[in-house]
Amino acid sequence: MTERLKAHSKMLRSLFLLGIPLAFLLSGPPRVFSSEPVSGILKGKTDQGYSFMSGGVGMEERDRMKKQANQYDLQLSFAARSGDYVSDVRVVIDDEHGNQIVNKTTAGPWFYVELPTGKYDVKATLNHRTEEINNLEISKDQRTVRLLHWDVPDSRIAGL
Repeated sequence: MTERLKAHSKMLRSLFLLGIPLAFLLSGPPRVFSSEPVSGILKGKTDQGYSFMSGGVGMEERDRMKKQANQYDLQLSFAARSGDYVSDVRVVIDDEHGNQIVNKTTAGPWFYVELPTGKYDVKATLNHRTEEINNLEISKDQRTVRLLHWDVPDSRIAGL
């Protein structure tokens, strides 16, 4: 009976060893990992058709965003009072008639949006705390830049 168990054990070991390479073959081609950072810049349009761009994680990404900044009328930046950047900020912008025209969560500490000339109310929420800018005037003649900041515990600060 021990000879039979030894043969069975040897067969199981062989199947296991054959199964590992087979699993790799069936799982598809191997993934290629790059040492280059992947861009986290998020670009798109609001439901109303206004262009926006969000990101700014790392110097390279911020430099790329600065080169495109002239396409946008409003630049918002988000930071803790300590000066550390934060991300995942919910940005809601209403026009002077109370119509919501932007409702996005940021992909980094910078948020750019192209808006028509007018006055806007901006609400930026991080960790259930909202900072507001009321009657923010946007003009086509110049880009408006604002910094919003929060008292944020160290555990909520993004490693940017």
